[in-house]
Amino acid sequence: MNGKHLNTIILLLASCFLLQFAAAAADDEAMAKQYANEPPSPEALIKLGETLEKMSDPINTRAERECFRSPSKIKGTPCVNAFVEKLNATYGTGSFEYLEQMVFIRYTGAHYKRAIAEFPNSPLASQAAYLYLIKNLIGHPEHVLPQIRDYTARYKDGEWGRKGRLLWARINEDIWWIHRKWSWVLYNWKLSDEELIVKAEPYRQEALRTFLELAEKDGRAEEGLAARGEYELLKAYKDDGKLYGIVNESDVKGTLALPGHE
Repeated sequence: MNGKHLNTIILLLASCFLLQFAAAAADDEAMAKQYANEPPSPEALIKLGETLEKMSDPINTRAERECFRSPSKIKGTPCVNAFVEKLNATYGTGSFEYLEQMVFIRYTGAHYKRAIAEFPNSPLASQAAYLYLIKNLIGHPEHVLPQIRDYTARYKDGEWGRKGRLLWARINEDIWWIHRKWSWVLYNWKLSDEELIVKAEPYRQEALRTFLELAEKDGRAEEGLAARGEYELLKAYKDDGKLYGIVNESDVKGTLALPGHE
């Protein structure tokens, strides 16, 4: 096969991918509008939220094309803000926000929040609350950990209760990891390795305790199986290579909120 034929095949494959991507985006948009027009219910609000999250990449791609590549008179931030206003006019006030520093349009989880507020006694309230929670796990541990603690105190049972406890363990592990990997940012090289261990270890211990508890109590469930594997890694001072929250590592400045304590 010569180079010309190979390039043709690559272009054809790329074209097929783009067509599939566009078709999927169109389907998601049609479904989102359908859910948005349905009478409010926990099911419809959760489905709408999940669909809008799936639309994140196509939305940002389209905004980039319209606001930064096209010859329109309005460009940049004013254009993106207008783009977001149109989205919110379609899907509800506050559905999307523009994070200018990241040049990114973010779905806020507004429909999950609405489901919690309007249908607090629904069997789906715990799912909506969890989906909203994981949209807001950015910032200082003193801000993030109490949110998860409140969730696990309210929703203790079933799948979403297990997910909440697993999340609690994973975020404590995240904080331990951040202390190990970002100490130069957190403390400007002012702390010794021994002092860092003292600050970070309570989070590791809390993660280990919760992983083990979940694995022993719910070992056959998906969350229990995951907890068992992550427990073994963390016991060996390793991690699964993922950050589940508190992604703004430079904002983690201390350990005033001890894990596991009210």
